[in-house]
Amino acid sequence: MKTCIVSFLIVTSLHSLTYGQTSEQLYMPLEFKDAYSKGTRKRDGTVSEKYWQNKGHYKIKATIDPFKKLLNGFADITYYNQSPDTLKKIVFHAYNDYYKLGSIRTQPVSIDTDKGIITKGMEVKSLKIASKVVDLKGESVRKEPTLYDINLSTPLPPKSSVSLTIEWETEIPGKGFRRAGASDSTSMFVAYWYPEIAVYDDIDGWDKTVYNAGTEFYHDFNDYEVEITTPNTFIVWASVKAINEKEVLSDKIYSRLSQARLSTKSSQVISAADIGEIRLKSNVWKYKANNFPDFAFALSDHYVWETCLYKDAYGEFVLNSAYDPSHKSFSAVIRNQVAALGIFHSKFPRYKFPFNYFTIFNGESGMEFPGMAHDREITPEEFSKWYNKVTDDFVANMFLSTHEMTHSYFPFLMGINEKKYAWMEEGLASFSSQFIDAGLPEMTDNWPALSNQYLVPMMVPSSLGNLGINSYAVASASYEALYSLLGQEMFLACLNEYMDRWKYKHPTPYDFMKTFNSVSGQDLTWFWKAWYFDWGYLDLGIVQFENGIATIKNEGGRPMGFRLEVTMKDNKEQIYEVRPDVWKNGDKHQIKVDNYTQAKKIQIKSSLLDWVDANVKNDKWEVR
Repeated sequence: MKTCIVSFLIVTSLHSLTYGQTSEQLYMPLEFKDAYSKGTRKRDGTVSEKYWQNKGHYKIKATIDPFKKLLNGFADITYYNQSPDTLKKIVFHAYNDYYKLGSIRTQPVSIDTDKGIITKGMEVKSLKIASKVVDLKGESVRKEPTLYDINLSTPLPPKSSVSLTIEWETEIPGKGFRRAGASDSTSMFVAYWYPEIAVYDDIDGWDKTVYNAGTEFYHDFNDYEVEITTPNTFIVWASVKAINEKEVLSDKIYSRLSQARLSTKSSQVISAADIGEIRLKSNVWKYKANNFPDFAFALSDHYVWETCLYKDAYGEFVLNSAYDPSHKSFSAVIRNQVAALGIFHSKFPRYKFPFNYFTIFNGESGMEFPGMAHDREITPEEFSKWYNKVTDDFVANMFLSTHEMTHSYFPFLMGINEKKYAWMEEGLASFSSQFIDAGLPEMTDNWPALSNQYLVPMMVPSSLGNLGINSYAVASASYEALYSLLGQEMFLACLNEYMDRWKYKHPTPYDFMKTFNSVSGQDLTWFWKAWYFDWGYLDLGIVQFENGIATIKNEGGRPMGFRLEVTMKDNKEQIYEVRPDVWKNGDKHQIKVDNYTQAKKIQIKSSLLDWVDANVKNDKWEVR
């Protein structure tokens, strides 16, 4: 009996010790634990020797009728199974089925087929797998709203490949589209236009998330050979430059383009005076893109085309903008791109821009694509209405241009699963605005959405309705806090190491966090837990100022860095910088103010440029 009691006490003590050691560790779902057990992920955030990812080689020929907004496509796809698993099925996305009548959507849309966005979606006409015809209405095919789940007649072993031949037709959505479509009668951004084989990874297996526009995307890194046939009055811009420009463009336009790409001063390859006079020598545009996460293109018969060369220590980059000449403010976008590259290479993320050829196309959206962005024009008048700040064309468009270009890193260099963890890319893209010299004005009113009951922890997958405020404002604030905690140089050292390790791969949040832990030499578990796993919101407030001691309370629980600005009676200021780690062990922090009898006002502000706070009313304390 005594032995049993001792054994029981030992087991109980060990259980308590183990629980105490693990209770402070980050929550990890079973599918992630399995990946670590199998060795496809490593606990220090480095890339395992057992890590793998699949890919495809797409040979696509498409003919587009912009007047009917109709695209006919034919693709030969070779899919490489580089996993250790035998695949019993193939899954591919038909994202444009989102526009079919009856599809699942996060927002209501117009059903007027002449003016709205309802289309017949992506109509697959024929499919062969391994040269065998697939009956699309047969038992082997399960059709979900925006994807096809197909059982293979012959399973695909590890380290082998299978061929797919697909013919399809898709309509390009018009007025009211989400992310891509026709912005006028003959100008359109064409995206998610081909059947894309879903990602099969070591965490979730096949990605079978139905697209409802409430989330974004998840891509493998594929190789593309693409031919696009258009009417001979249309210019095409794509994720990469055409390999047959000289065969397609007139001698005059090609000569202008060649000269413009040698100059760091922007110039118009096609001007307003050329509109209506464009005639191509060939109407087949050809492209090759290797190790790309997606392929998109745009076209118009009446857009201005500007281009220039950007050069620095990181290399040479050809920048383009294409826009409606009536959108005068968009003429600043080529300068926005130059300024954005300057930010990326000198301030954040201080890493080579992934695309040596980049185009921003003017439409009715704000959306990123590999080598491209699809941006609306923002006029100074519109900007002023939003922010009550007088500005010019350059500043009005700078924030959107920079945001979408930052996505070239996140998620297009870093193959992030946006469907689950949009905060890993939207948050960093939003954070990039901190480094624009013309900062946004301070918030002067409360932002209740930052603290309402629907604001779940950021680690809740984006596909469960967790895309909005969390992925942008809250995530951006988390990176600002991390930047404040580690300091500029350590933050960038950690971020760059993460990028070096995981570029052209599929990192998870744990890979990101573990890399920051190992590179910084700090156990940041408390920080990750408070920002990404726990419930909470953004709100710091001044609760007392007495005898020169300012007491700040973290009302919302998120560990934010801040500075306390003390305005003296002679209007001079004292600044007290406070790092986020003051909240590591409590929700109150005190600051002793020098010469406090001369203070007339104290105020909490961001440690960087912007201030995101659910309740700004408690950020100030007027001294009586």
